Amino acid sequence: MLRSLTLSLLLLLCAFLNVHHSFAQWVRIENGKLWLTAEGDTVQAHAPGFLREGDTWYMVGEDRSREYRPDVNLYKSTDLQHWTFVRKIIQNGVTSPELGASRMIERAKLLRNPRTGRYVVWCHWESSNYGASEAACFESDAVDGEYRLVWSGRPLGIKSRDCNVFQDLDGTAYFISTTEENRHLGLFRLAPDYLSAQSHTQLFPEQRREAPVVVRLGGRYYMFSSACSGWAPNQCKVSVSTRLDAGWSPLENIGDDKAFRTQIAAVLEIRGTRQTTYLYVGDRWKDPTLAETKTILFPITFHDGKCEFHYMDSFELNLQTGEWKR
Repeated sequence: MLRSLTLSLLLLLCAFLNVHHSFAQWVRIENGKLWLTAEGDTVQAHAPGFLREGDTWYMVGEDRSREYRPDVNLYKSTDLQHWTFVRKIIQNGVTSPELGASRMIERAKLLRNPRTGRYVVWCHWESSNYGASEAACFESDAVDGEYRLVWSGRPLGIKSRDCNVFQDLDGTAYFISTTEENRHLGLFRLAPDYLSAQSHTQLFPEQRREAPVVVRLGGRYYMFSSACSGWAPNQCKVSVSTRLDAGWSPLENIGDDKAFRTQIAAVLEIRGTRQTTYLYVGDRWKDPTLAETKTILFPITFHDGKCEFHYMDSFELNLQTGEWKR
């Protein structure tokens, strides 16, 4: 009987600890405020890209403290709210002699190559008048290590600007960018080491889309994008396909006509013990200045080839269970 009582007490203690741990994982996300580090510094990681390793989220993005000469910063967090500055991973005039000090480094996105174990950053690497229309690729042995410039130029000779990356379930990676004077989107399949483009497929010809973000759920791919309207927000649209290189459905409006005054940068997958939640990540550019651009997060849902936005000023998210609530 004593053994049975002891076992019951242990089970109750475990249940209490599980509930307490679950409760501790709830974080409140409030939109419309500047993200600050624990030291009170503004988080400079605009147009962010994300990589999750264990319980840690890494975020790279544009340091706009010099506004039109951005570097790329790396931050880390365990709750998507409290960010710690790690280091500058790409710095104008420092990272590489070839980089110089006059390039605009935009839309940096971070990947980990499962074959090589190395970390790769692709970005839009532009001149001050947007005449270069180039991309660049950097590599490091560690996520917080020294990044070196591997390559820069027009991928496969094609003019390339606003961009993103996508890593499929089999480890194949893609660089997706606005091509040929912002007229089309280009899907570039990367080499197995992620350091160069091997093939190109033109998508959405003459649709003038940018800020492409791809999400895969089961056998469907969803691509979000915005129109090219400078810093001004515009209608976010989504297309769906069962293949990356063909079969995309007509662009469909989603959210309001200004994407809640944002431009999409990423969609995060919060895979928990009870459910998987997807978070839209967008930039509220020049609010009020370029250096004070806000980062906006809110849940979105997918069902039967459709996507629905759930914008809200604030919500709570449980990083352990994957649940969210108002």
